Amino acid sequence: MNRNQVISDLCAIGSWFQAITSENDQIKHPFSAAITQDFRDAIDREVFKNGWFESQNVKDALTALSHWLNEATLVRFSEEYSFAAFDRTLGLILAGNIPMVGFHDVLCGLLSGFKLQIKLSSDDNRLLPIVVNALSELNPKYASVITLNPTKLTGFDAVIGTGSDATLLHFKSYFKETPHLLRGNRTSVAVLTGEESTVQLTQIGKDIFTYFGRGCRNVTHLMVPVSYSFEAFFNAILPYQDVVRNKKYGNNYDYNRAIHLLSQQHLLDNGFVLLMESTELHPPLAMIYYHHYKSFEDVLSYITLKKEQIQCVVGNQFAPFGSSQSPSISDFADGINTMEWLKNVIN
Repeated sequence: MNRNQVISDLCAIGSWFQAITSENDQIKHPFSAAITQDFRDAIDREVFKNGWFESQNVKDALTALSHWLNEATLVRFSEEYSFAAFDRTLGLILAGNIPMVGFHDVLCGLLSGFKLQIKLSSDDNRLLPIVVNALSELNPKYASVITLNPTKLTGFDAVIGTGSDATLLHFKSYFKETPHLLRGNRTSVAVLTGEESTVQLTQIGKDIFTYFGRGCRNVTHLMVPVSYSFEAFFNAILPYQDVVRNKKYGNNYDYNRAIHLLSQQHLLDNGFVLLMESTELHPPLAMIYYHHYKSFEDVLSYITLKKEQIQCVVGNQFAPFGSSQSPSISDFADGINTMEWLKNVIN
């Protein structure tokens, strides 16, 4: 297979995702009715396997991925990089915090011409195998190009791994003799001025609550001016109040509320999310940290100080409110260009 064939096949996957998520049978794709129904059933069943993966969340993830999977985007994204013609092997250790979160690494590996050995997270090990089976319907060669959940990663030329900061310490030791790209915990922040419209504040709710706040692009920290009132913010995010009906999210909300009240820590509480003042970046689930700033220079200083922990910043002078969960194909995790990194492995 050459890169043009890979791009053509990925475009077919993009059309397939669109047809499934929109339930529009008029969108053409080359996949069988059987595997299409299998994928639809898997999406509906995911919540019973992983309580975080409600069907709408899975569809949201697939819709976001489908925006990358068109010929113009894929050609522009890959054309300046090397292609290994599948004579090299890339090991992938994928996260499972949001549906199909590791697909971008799979995409980069295929567009760079690597065979893939993929270790799936137990939290997200049902969707990608169906996608691989779909690719194999187009071309049986994918069955030998992509190996899922091998007993042990072996014979790889490079590895990309995502995990907790503690896990990365193990990865760094284990893969020290092999080219490796390792990613740890990151999160995102929003900068408010007090002059945001109701629409903008509601959009921040999308940045916060999509995927229940479990992704590195979810906003978990607010930077607000001194004497900021949260009344307008709380009113604007009310459309997201149903998140607390998810059993896992609701349990986290109840637990963290009880723990912090028992310790007599000051909280702002609107019934489905907790706000606590802190300069830290990684609150427990169902909680947002916030801190006050006096000047825009304070904002920039904080972002610079925490840059190794921040994936995305939203605000009027940053990424648009509501955009954090809709990254472009070139919005690389940790700001490291995966395609460039793979090019260096090839060369």
